[in-house]
Amino acid sequence: MFDTIRADIARKRDLYAANKGWLSRKVFIYLLPGSLAVIIYRFGRWVFLLKIPVLKQILTLVYLPLKALMVICFGITIPVRADYGKGFVIHCYSGIFLPRTKAGVNLTVNQEVTVGGAFQGGQPVMGDNVFIGAGAKVIGKIRIGNNVIVGANSLVVTDVPDNCTVVGVPARIVFRKKG
Repeated sequence: MFDTIRADIARKRDLYAANKGWLSRKVFIYLLPGSLAVIIYRFGRWVFLLKIPVLKQILTLVYLPLKALMVICFGITIPVRADYGKGFVIHCYSGIFLPRTKAGVNLTVNQEVTVGGAFQGGQPVMGDNVFIGAGAKVIGKIRIGNNVIVGANSLVVTDVPDNCTVVGVPARIVFRKKG
């Protein structure tokens, strides 16, 4: 759990606080709502995966108020059944709904993002190095490939291949890297 949290914070620091002062990079980065939400999610996921029943019950009592804080104060919903790899970054906060999805390493999410299943009975699966811009919606049982950028306010309802940038409603490929 701690290695994963360190990787998440290090990636956020590299992306958004590289040129800031020592206090911002070493202390304030942990106090940002997006960082706190990721830390709370990682803790909850760790508790969810625990194999010791008594410890799991006790730590669940610690996790539940933290999750309530995350939802009420920050407007971020991430259930413990979601599976996100290292380097998970929530840059901005508010209105973020990430249900039981699966994503690889280096997922970046901005504010007002919704990722979820519609009526097809499944959740999206995202690859490595995915960036989801502000206000974007990724809906349905679809696959988002590796190295994908989803533009702000886009609506993704179909599979997106690797190495693409998609924008629009519905989202369409505007750039595809060869190779």
